Amino acid sequence: MYRDLEFLYDLMPQYDSRKSFYGKAKVFRNPKGSILLMSYSTIVAEIIDEIVEGERKANVFGWYSNTTARHINEFLQQNGFDKMSKKEMEGGA
Repeated sequence: MYRDLEFLYDLMPQYDSRKSFYGKAKVFRNPKGSILLMSYSTIVAEIIDEIVEGERKANVFGWYSNTTARHINEFLQQNGFDKMSKKEMEGGA
């Protein structure tokens, strides 16, 4: 499933207070051009490489853990999106 993904880089904190994510958060590109965040071994978020209703679109696939939420929020912020709460990640807001 992940064999078609192109590894881009390890996510490094810019907005988070951590000094490093220790290689646990990685960013990939799929053949369609979207960028994906892998936290540990799970794809947890995607930024679609197209304009949807006049804006870029980000998808978060759920809430997994506090650490993965930190990875997701860092990924979102580095790509121009707002942070999300646990409730938003769970689809409740």
